[in-house]
Amino acid sequence: MSPLPQLVISTPQGGTIHKYQLTGGKRSFLRYLGCYLGTCKFCNNLEEATDYVESIEAK
Repeated sequence: MSPLPQLVISTPQGGTIHKYQLTGGKRSFLRYLGCYLGTCKFCNNLEEATDYVESIEAK
C-alpha cells in the first residue's frame, strides 16, 4: 500500500503542494502535486511545483 500524500506547503492565497510517493513498474517515484483553485499539476521536484503554484496564483 502506498503512503498517503503529505502536505508540504500551503500558501496564504490557498495554493497547496503535496508530496506523493508513486510506484511504476519496479521503481518508486517521488512527485509533487501543485494545486490552486482546482488546477493541479504533477511536478518532478519541489522547486518546479512552487514555481507552478506561484504562476497560477498570479493570474
